[in-house]
Amino acid sequence: MEKIFPLVFVQLVVGLLIKESGALAWLRAHDVDVLAGPLGFSLQGLGWIGVVIMIALAGSESMSNPTSRQTLRFLPISVAGFFSTFVIGSFAGYLLVSNMPGLMGPQATPVRWALTLGVTLAVTALPVLISILRETRLATTEVGKLAVNCAMLDDVWLWLGIALILSSNTHAMPGVMLGLLVVYGATMFLVVKPVLKRWHAAAAGRARNGVMVFAALVCLSAMVTDLIGLHPLLGAFVAGVVLPKDMLQEWREPLATFSHTLLLPFYFVVTGMRLQLDFGDPSFWMLTAFVTTTAVVCKCASVTLAGRALGLPWRDAGTLGCLMQCKGLMELIAINIFLDAGIIGPQIYSALAMMALISTLITAPSMTLLTRRQRAQPAAAGVAG
Repeated sequence: MEKIFPLVFVQLVVGLLIKESGALAWLRAHDVDVLAGPLGFSLQGLGWIGVVIMIALAGSESMSNPTSRQTLRFLPISVAGFFSTFVIGSFAGYLLVSNMPGLMGPQATPVRWALTLGVTLAVTALPVLISILRETRLATTEVGKLAVNCAMLDDVWLWLGIALILSSNTHAMPGVMLGLLVVYGATMFLVVKPVLKRWHAAAAGRARNGVMVFAALVCLSAMVTDLIGLHPLLGAFVAGVVLPKDMLQEWREPLATFSHTLLLPFYFVVTGMRLQLDFGDPSFWMLTAFVTTTAVVCKCASVTLAGRALGLPWRDAGTLGCLMQCKGLMELIAINIFLDAGIIGPQIYSALAMMALISTLITAPSMTLLTRRQRAQPAAAGVAG
């Protein structure tokens, strides 16, 4: 169950309970502030280290050598699913914020806020998706591989979207930022990646050197994207992508375990403490229903139709749509970034966090229902024959 409904959501609930029980206020009354000050910054720093490791590992989950036919499928499916949801979500978000301007953060404009909502509604959670596929034994199937490849590309669109929105929120010129981003990307993929590949081939078997290079590359790449004016997590993700696929073969699971067990709980418990869930407020449920319905329906429908148009059977296309609407912890990371940047306010932040929980919860059951019907239909046809 943990693989389908990740432990991070349990940690989120723990943080919420700490806040709602009055423990957070009691600690503050005794001069212990876990959300600000030296202790708060230390705890959040530990959590962010865990997030950086997790994002870099997600980037290093390179696509499984797709054939030309698979490439022709996952590229348009990812584009159709992400950008149709982004466009519809942005348009709906602009209408929403025009009537409820209080949803904006102090650094937002209506257009920037609407684009932010579009990006957050289009997210697909790659790490959680991989866990669900492994749990349901679909990781090695054509649909499973297609879902991973689409989610990988969706993560690229996500980080580019975050980068562009954050750049428009600073005094840096977007043209200059875009030019620096192109130089950075070209350097990473045309220079750093080939050098790492040759070095790894020459240093085969030296696993300790591999993990040290991984740590150095992630830190330097994150620092560069931060200096450009983008988010450091974009640099961590790109560092993971350019890393040779088998460099972390022996260290991948220990690093993931270390991050998920010792570091990420700080991040998500603190996130839970920041939530403002007023269950008695009709506007909270209205916002939650609005963002959840828009995100789930748009992503699922667009991916399903794109998959069907490219030759997938309806059930395979529907299964892919169910998988791609999963939000997971990538949604939580994205909305934390936008909350810290002052673009979204606490109310929509809480509604989006609830949407992430709901979309993740319904992913495995809806997909299992489709695959179960798919298996049942041939069996029924065999009995009839």
